[in-house]
Parts: sequence; C-alpha cells; structure tokens
Amino acid sequence: MVSAKRLVAALLLLLCAALWAQDADPPRKPAPPTDPRLEALLAKMDQIQKGLTTLRVSFVQTNTFRMLSQPQVLKGRLVLRKPDTALYEYTSPTKLFFLVKDGDLLVYNPAQKKVVVQDIRRHQARIIRYLGISQPVKELQESFQVRWAEVENGVVHLILVPTKAKMKRKIAALHFWVEEQTGTMKGFEVAEAEGDSIRFDFTQWENNPTLGANAFTVDIPPGVKVHRQMLDLQEPFQR
Repeated sequence: MVSAKRLVAALLLLLCAALWAQDADPPRKPAPPTDPRLEALLAKMDQIQKGLTTLRVSFVQTNTFRMLSQPQVLKGRLVLRKPDTALYEYTSPTKLFFLVKDGDLLVYNPAQKKVVVQDIRRHQARIIRYLGISQPVKELQESFQVRWAEVENGVVHLILVPTKAKMKRKIAALHFWVEEQTGTMKGFEVAEAEGDSIRFDFTQWENNPTLGANAFTVDIPPGVKVHRQMLDLQEPFQR
C-alpha cells in the first residue's frame, strides 16, 4: 500500500508545477485558434469552470507508480467551494481526508491516527484552482500546448504538453477526457516526467449544489496527534 505521504504528494504534483511555473519564464499568450472544433470545446470547458461556485463529484483515482507491482485504485468524493475551500474524502480502500480551508492544508489518516497541517495562505487560492478542477483552460494554455488526440463515444481526449523547461522536469503531460457536447470533464491524468501517473475518473457531477455548514468539517477524535509543518513544494508531505 502506498503511504499517505506519497498519495498526497502525487495529488499535489499539478499544484507544485503550477507554482514553480510562476517563477520560471514569464507567461506567454495562448496560441491563436487553429482548430475550430478544439476552440469550441475549450470555450465550453471555460464556461463551466467560470460558472462554478460549488461542486460535488465522485471519483475513482488510479495511481500507477514505479514502486507498485500493479496500479492502486482509490475511491472518494470531492467537495469544493470557491474561492478557497475544498475537501477530498477517500472512502476506499482506506479512509483519508485532504482538506484546504482557512489558510491550512490538512491531511488526516484515521488508520495512522495522525494529522498533518501546513500553512498554505500564500498559495491557497491557486491550490483550489488546480485541485478543484476549476483552473481556466485559457490559463493552462499559457504553460501547455493543447492537442486534440481522439474522440470516442462523444468523449474527447486532450493532451496538454508543458512548454516551460522547469515544468517539463516534473510533468510529461496532462490528459483530459471531456464530453464534447457539454464540456464536462470525465477524466483527468497527470503523467510525471519520471514515469509515474495519477488519474481521476469522475461521475455524479453536481454543479453548484447547496452545501451545508458541515460540508468541510473533518472530525478528529481526541488523542490524535496534530503535526504542524511549513509547506515545502519540493517535498509536500514530510514524514
């Protein structure tokens, strides 16, 4: 079983690459439209993302890591409230909570009876944009070249290849699977430069649901140790 540290580090890979990119080359303007069908799809995706204020969606996460003999499959749910709050709740094969709220990044592993909290105030909004599946595609085009790979059963496979040298050292490509008619994301994958990958397949999308007061509450039993750390983008979760 992959440790919570490795799991969350993989989940944060896209965030880290985005933050590193800010300090690399200056942003470039998105390439001019070349494929009307692709541009129409990107516009639909942007329209959905910009219209989101809250989100609830179920996911299956597949981790393909060199250290594993076979892929690891996890299931859970993401709840999001813009601009700065999100909760990944893993339900299978084990419980794990990953919460961005009030300037903190909290990871709770009930099996290990351990909580890690990191101060992310400087990066909180950007974390939500990348982990909350709400990063505008137009912004991604500043750092990635977008290519239409194929379409199957109405779902388009888009490949985004990084254009900045610093990002290329960590990310080989991003893969999006998007419903062409609606612009809804059906799947998302980060392929690391060294060969590991992490993929999400989404179901039960709820755009702008009403969220109760406890939607972003993680109950931590008495006696569970809470460890506070500084955020380290090179090693997001230390032991």
